[in-house]
Amino acid sequence: MSDRTLDVRRRDQPAARWRWLVLVAAAWFGTAAPVQASAASRSLFVATLADLRGLDGSLRQVRAGWLAGPGGLSGCGKAPQGDLVLFYCPRDRTVYALPSSIDLVANRYGEAGVRYLAAHEMAHGRQHAVTGYASEIVRSVVLDELQADCIAGAYLNRLYGYTVESAAGRQALAFAYSIGDTAFYSREWHGNPRLRLAALGRGLRQGDPARCLSSRRFNYASLLQSGNAWLQQLRRLRQP
Repeated sequence: MSDRTLDVRRRDQPAARWRWLVLVAAAWFGTAAPVQASAASRSLFVATLADLRGLDGSLRQVRAGWLAGPGGLSGCGKAPQGDLVLFYCPRDRTVYALPSSIDLVANRYGEAGVRYLAAHEMAHGRQHAVTGYASEIVRSVVLDELQADCIAGAYLNRLYGYTVESAAGRQALAFAYSIGDTAFYSREWHGNPRLRLAALGRGLRQGDPARCLSSRRFNYASLLQSGNAWLQQLRRLRQP
């Protein structure tokens, strides 16, 4: 199984009718206090992972691992190249991060950005432990990525009181919007800016990861099974 990577590099430009939203976001979100010290930002990241392990029992075995550099080795093989690399590896249940990636995000998005990074990757850990990955059912990883954003929002709300109205919540939303992409035909498409904004916002409002279709009873696989059962029943009813 391939690793789950959060690519925080923006790969698209928003359509003209959405430029106003970018301008508003820049004015609204551009005042975050950065986490200046590298040691502080990395400690915050690790502390957030620990908070999440305490919150969600399905994450208790998830560990943190630092990459030696771009392309460094992980439990899932060679890490991606780039300045901003972070992913959950299901083979050894470890969230791997490039230390400089945490610093870059902290300097731009402050504490909320670092906590969002940790929450998003731990959300992949919950998918691994509880529901399985939707990408095993459909070709794209987009359902997994949007669900991870929703779960991350629920975690941030439950642990730190982030809401869509709070300053920290707005900062996390700005980050989610900034990493949206339009690589629709790629298996690694993570969702466009509006989808990522909506998914994280839903989690912030719900405050419960199970309401992101991430419980053992309700998840993508169970919905597919229910749909197949309903179709079979419908076919039987239509038979003469």
